[in-house]
Amino acid sequence: MQEAINLALKGSADVRPNPKVGCILVKNKEIIGKGYHKKYGGYHAEVNAFNYCIKKYGKDKAVELLSDATAYITLEPCSIFSKTPPCTSSLIKYGVKNVFCASLDPNKKINGKGVKILRENGINVEVGLLKEQALSINQDFFFRHKKGRPFIRMKIAQSLDAKIALSSGDSKWITSKKSRDDVQEIRKSSDGILVGSGTILKDNPRLNVRKNITSINGKQPKKIILGSSFLTKENDLKIYDGKSEVIICSQEFSSYSKKDNLIKLPIKKNSTLKDTLKELSKHELNSILVEGGSKVFTSFLKEGLVDELILYISPKFLGKDSIDSLFIDSPDYLKDARKFKIYDSMLVGDDIKIIMRKKK
Repeated sequence: MQEAINLALKGSADVRPNPKVGCILVKNKEIIGKGYHKKYGGYHAEVNAFNYCIKKYGKDKAVELLSDATAYITLEPCSIFSKTPPCTSSLIKYGVKNVFCASLDPNKKINGKGVKILRENGINVEVGLLKEQALSINQDFFFRHKKGRPFIRMKIAQSLDAKIALSSGDSKWITSKKSRDDVQEIRKSSDGILVGSGTILKDNPRLNVRKNITSINGKQPKKIILGSSFLTKENDLKIYDGKSEVIICSQEFSSYSKKDNLIKLPIKKNSTLKDTLKELSKHELNSILVEGGSKVFTSFLKEGLVDELILYISPKFLGKDSIDSLFIDSPDYLKDARKFKIYDSMLVGDDIKIIMRKKK
């Protein structure tokens, strides 16, 4: 199972929004097949493991070996038709006798159904082997299906005195190039990148992963904008470059838009940020990277929706007239202050990177 988990990790960001899954096939204490989910829309781990076996031993010998074999899979085999046929069918077809899966699939369409189908077809199934290790490689996927909203990572690049730009709006560049490259890696593993409309109008960013860092299949995160509907009228905004979906969340929309990659997500007048995130989760967003600006940072923190906070702190002071990263109201008592737990810290170029998780 540990080898299956190691295989699953090879799937990287290419599989999103699907989970990373690995499979090892064993017969007579020898590995006869192994595979992992390589990219979204491609074969799942089980099918790749079967194909590995067939390629190595030839079809006739492989069919003989697979009969009564044991499969170690990091996630419950799927039981539904999606981009590919259900993996339960393949396990039954080849006569696999035993299946160890690390955990059930949290997707309500599958949860427990795959195991049930296998058992009904005479396959012995055990669930829970190295469960925690397997869960850790797909935390965003499990989070969305259990919580009903995407996992929120918030990235702030700031000075030592917690400023994100000069009073003029100049913010290029507070942090070092190595920090900016590091952010590209975080973008690469995110399903969506979110900013406020003010950031779009001020900086006109692309909100994409740079070509020299992007994943094998070149899949880009979705771009999510909170605020002004008139962004749908703008023709020169860089967010519309490429094929990645642009999701604008607003209370009202202008009727004009010729953007094929634009999705309008209406927000009700009295809806909360959490309500908006629940709607966004329907667009297959397991995780969202929140990148600014100050109002957006503040809103997510005030509503307790930051699951992981990543700070890049540059050894600079920008001064009292510069723009604060946050506008959080002070608590009446210190014990009521918002708390995070430091998960990791490191030097990145000239900067300090601190990763924090919400304190339970």
